[in-house]
Order: sequence, then C-alpha cells, then structure tokens
Amino acid sequence: MNQVVVQAMLAELGETCVVTSNGREALTSAMAQAFALVLMDMRMPEMDGLAATRELREAERLASKPRVPVIAITANAESDDGATCLGAGMDGFLSKPFALTQLRLCLARGAPAWAASETMRRT
Repeated sequence: MNQVVVQAMLAELGETCVVTSNGREALTSAMAQAFALVLMDMRMPEMDGLAATRELREAERLASKPRVPVIAITANAESDDGATCLGAGMDGFLSKPFALTQLRLCLARGAPAWAASETMRRT
C-alpha cells in the first residue's frame, strides 16, 4: 500500500519511479540504472534498506560511479533513526506517514537537479 501512495505522490509531482518488491531487487536496480534519487524503505524482505544502501555505496566506490542520493523511508521517527540512516550512507529520511509537501522538500534537498527541473516546471 505504501508503494502505491508514494507512486501517486511522485506522479502528482510529474515523476515516474521503479518499484521493487524486496531489498535485493532494490539494490540490483539501483546498481543497474542511473537514478536521480533512490527512495529506500528501511524494512524490506530479503535485505533491509540499511544493508542495501551500504552495498550500493560500496559498489559505487569500487566502480568509481557518482553517488546517487538515497532517502530512507521509515515508520520510526525516533531520533537515532536519522543517525542510523546517515551512518549507512543514506542522505536523509522521511518518516511515514508523510505529506506531498514533505516529499517535495525531501526531493529538492536530496536531488538538486530535480529541484532545478521542478522550478522550471512551475514557471
């Protein structure tokens, strides 16, 4: 259900997304394609978002690829969740449930190229 809601929000912002069913698929997809930003759920089957992000960061480092911004989506709003996300190599986090305005702000902070294109779309 959360994936459907986020897809609808992104569509409202004029964006498309790739949805995966587990952490391993998310990692494979993030390594195989060039994304402006990755929204990574913290709790997924097979591999959680923290492990997937750590492996993505290592793969980027080994391949000398540019770092794709990764934003965690978490059900926990605990203060140490933010530090845990950043420690795993994530660039920020959104706590569920979140509003469209929060997602827009997060995208603008996490993906500066998206923010520039969003400004252009609004003018």
